[in-house]
Order: sequence, then C-alpha cells, then structure tokens
Amino acid sequence: MPRDLLLIEMLLKAVVGSLLLLLPRSLARLLGLPPVAETFWPRMLGATLAGLAIATLLENQFAARNGLGLAGHVALNLVASLAIVALLILGRAAPTLRGRILVAFTAAALVLLALVELAYV
Repeated sequence: MPRDLLLIEMLLKAVVGSLLLLLPRSLARLLGLPPVAETFWPRMLGATLAGLAIATLLENQFAARNGLGLAGHVALNLVASLAIVALLILGRAAPTLRGRILVAFTAAALVLLALVELAYV
C-alpha cells in the first residue's frame, strides 16, 4: 500500500506540475482561479511539483530508500493544505465561486491523503 500511495502522489504531482509548466494561464482560467498576469511563479510551482514527482519516482525505483518518502509527502501535503486554507480565509484564493470550491476541495483532499499516508509511515 505505501508504494501505491507514492504512485498516486507521483501521478498527481506530475500531471499538475506539467499543466502549470505548459499552460499556466489556460489552467487558471479553466479552474476559475485568479488570472495570471506573469507566468513566472506558476511555472516555478509547476517545476517544483514535477521535481517532486521525479523524486518520488526515484524513491519507488531504487532500494536505497533515502529520498522523499511518505513522511515527506505527509509534511508537504499538510503544509500545502494549511496555506490553501489560509488563502481561503483571507479571501485571496479565487475570485469565482467555482474556483473557491475547487480550492477548498483540493485542501480537503490533501488533508485526507496526508492522513491516509500517515497511517503507513
């Protein structure tokens, strides 16, 4: 089960990271998030997520097991969800209702995934 959880983490981070790298403006518009005037930071986030996906892939492939594991993903998911909740509370998460619902759902999904992963750490 831990390997399956790492696979889910890798796929999610790879897909979202790739979309942010390639289509930051279109993705924001599609999801109802604030418009992207400058694409530098969304692309940097995409690169970071893609890097995390690669680190997770390497963690799954090699027996050394000294890379980013489940414990690292639990920490990342909890910090990301706390940041999202803070932005929701401050009213800066998304200008549309669709975007706020998507962002709230993302935060809840990250917390749920972190709790499931925590059971296997």
